[in-house]
Amino acid sequence: MATKRQGHQEPLEHRVLHFIQEHDLIPSQQKLLVAVSGGPDSVSLFHILVKLREELDIGLHVAHLNHQLRGAESEADAGYVFDLAHRLGIPATIEQRDVKAYQAQRRISLEEAAREVRYTFLAEVARSIGASQVAVGHTMDDHIETILLHLIRGTGTRGLRGLQPRVTWQFSGNRLNIIRPLLAISRRETADYCHNHNLSPRLDASNLSLSPLRNRIRLQLLPLLKSYNPRVTEALIRTAQIAGDDLAFLDKESARLWNGIAQEEGDTIILDKERFVELPPALKRHLLRAAIEKLLGNLKDIETRHIEGI
Repeated sequence: MATKRQGHQEPLEHRVLHFIQEHDLIPSQQKLLVAVSGGPDSVSLFHILVKLREELDIGLHVAHLNHQLRGAESEADAGYVFDLAHRLGIPATIEQRDVKAYQAQRRISLEEAAREVRYTFLAEVARSIGASQVAVGHTMDDHIETILLHLIRGTGTRGLRGLQPRVTWQFSGNRLNIIRPLLAISRRETADYCHNHNLSPRLDASNLSLSPLRNRIRLQLLPLLKSYNPRVTEALIRTAQIAGDDLAFLDKESARLWNGIAQEEGDTIILDKERFVELPPALKRHLLRAAIEKLLGNLKDIETRHIEGI
């Protein structure tokens, strides 16, 4: 959370630096890829990292993907990011991909298609420039929305953790290490930062659409919850921290039990049924998730109902 001194909030760049150091997010003498959409969150992240690059002892490279979903607006976003990177003296890779065609081919939601295409692009750029990870502009608001999204979809205790400062994304042979330096910063604060530094970020009108579930959570559900509890966001963050602590313990216990219960043979994992059924339900669920994650590389689309069914 933000700290205050003499009635004034600590500068945003100092708070981001402290968060990076607290979670050991960025090794020194490394090249860091920064994903910049052109919106207030990613623009403020980029601007702050430029300010901090000497102290962090890192090199920066910007990546922007035109999803070709909003016509001239998408083109203008790409142009804005190019101009901003050029003005700040940071190299940039800007490309475009046909997300609609990818969605039709894969038969998935538009939001899911955009994420897969975007992260695949970021993984490719990271490899090409020798970056070990990519920084994205997810904020505390994204964290809270993700907790509620997971709660609604029934992803269990793991989903209640929300967004993590560091995560590894794997898909179709691509592997991407993602860091989120803005997780302790609110969306309002990034907008204020851009205003105070005359950055004039782009605004995506699709964020006002009530079609995506995440947007309905942001625009309808959260305001309703705040009418019941004005401090509901703090309550959700506390819940996420408790869930994270519980999962850390379960991770440790699962690792300790794994070799005695699970046997890996190629693309198959065999569980010792007699030992498995004697375990508490929490450890059963955790070991099943661990087995699925080892086989698939991730837990995408795996919900509590699937684990309970097994």
